[in-house]
Amino acid sequence: MRALASLAAVTVVAAVVAAAAVDSFRGRAKAVPDDVRGELVYSDASCHRHAVGLPGLARRDFLTVGCGVFTRRDNLGVREGAVSWFAYPVPGGTTTLLTRNELPAGRAVRTVAWLGGRRFAAVLEPEGQLTVWRGSVQLRAGARGAFSELRSSPRASYFAALGGGRVSVLDRDGHPRWQTDGRAIAWSPDERYAAVARTSELSILRARDGRRVARLAVQATDVDWRTLAP
Repeated sequence: MRALASLAAVTVVAAVVAAAAVDSFRGRAKAVPDDVRGELVYSDASCHRHAVGLPGLARRDFLTVGCGVFTRRDNLGVREGAVSWFAYPVPGGTTTLLTRNELPAGRAVRTVAWLGGRRFAAVLEPEGQLTVWRGSVQLRAGARGAFSELRSSPRASYFAALGGGRVSVLDRDGHPRWQTDGRAIAWSPDERYAAVARTSELSILRARDGRRVARLAVQATDVDWRTLAP
């Protein structure tokens, strides 16, 4: 009986601590508008994964460990400086969209992001130039920078270039929309909002202009925005 009583006491204490942690988390967050919905999944500096429901800010933790949480919605990738669709698990199913011979002389593709159909954004080496393509046809050449990764929104209306502690957001035609400090970005399923991971917070911004509407006082190294399960 004494052991059962001790176990019950531990359970109660754990529940109180968990509730206090949630209340503390909510207390350190700027109120989230009611139309901001879904679930932010993020990894911390130790690569532990957590999730926050929106707009209520209910938090849950995952048992799995992983630094990267952003979900790509395509099989587009780079192989030997060219752009290809990778079809798995079918052997030989890869389709090349842009070969090295179709690039400007001395250029290679560093990273890509799918923008719907045969359209994609690509960073070209060695200058780090942002470009937009439809297959082998270049549609736009944009800014140059230390871009290490490209991420597209769920419906491919936007894409972001990441690098050097900055996030640059562009529309699918490659026109710049806004920039901000950050290390990672993810969009809401309806593409109305974006979550940006910064050194000391997760910021929720309007996708069209980058205006901040809420902030969560958590340190995140990567972030994804998913539909909240019923």
